[in-house]
Amino acid sequence: MRSHQSRIRRRRRRLPPGTTVTDLRMMRRALELARLAAAAGEIPVGAVVYRDGEVLGEAANNREASTDPTGHAEVVAMRQAGERLGSWRLIGCSIAVTLEPCSMCAGALVNARMARIVFGASDPKAGACGSLMNVPQDTRLNHRCPVVGGLLRGPCAQELRAFFRRRRAERRAAAASG
Repeated sequence: MRSHQSRIRRRRRRLPPGTTVTDLRMMRRALELARLAAAAGEIPVGAVVYRDGEVLGEAANNREASTDPTGHAEVVAMRQAGERLGSWRLIGCSIAVTLEPCSMCAGALVNARMARIVFGASDPKAGACGSLMNVPQDTRLNHRCPVVGGLLRGPCAQELRAFFRRRRAERRAAAASG
């Protein structure tokens, strides 16, 4: 019994401050969705909207398949959650997303009154939750929400690196053969 409890304590210590075991479970699901997106040729980003441990919406990027420029995982998952709740206000909900949200997604999360944003890998080129700007914490907006970054950072970043490595190799092979 003692070794089981110490394993649980060790596991909890590895979580970034401000995250929970539920956040970890949801991020693992988001990572599964990101892998499905990569297999479909989409940029591997997954998102899960949840409240009290219940999944309300989940999605992966689908811009290529949907030909929708707003087909980011966060936006699609929020749409599902809104439909399920019957409201655009996602009060009390959290989102776990594998990549730091961009300015479009961060703005949508604020407008949806999201309670918390938990992300995996930072995005130094387009991240709007602390990297380039911090939309969810902008005091000029009428809603602010806490942001926690770095949950499963390594696996989330690795999925993105592997996807872009494959894409570059495919482009080089196509250029060499054509």
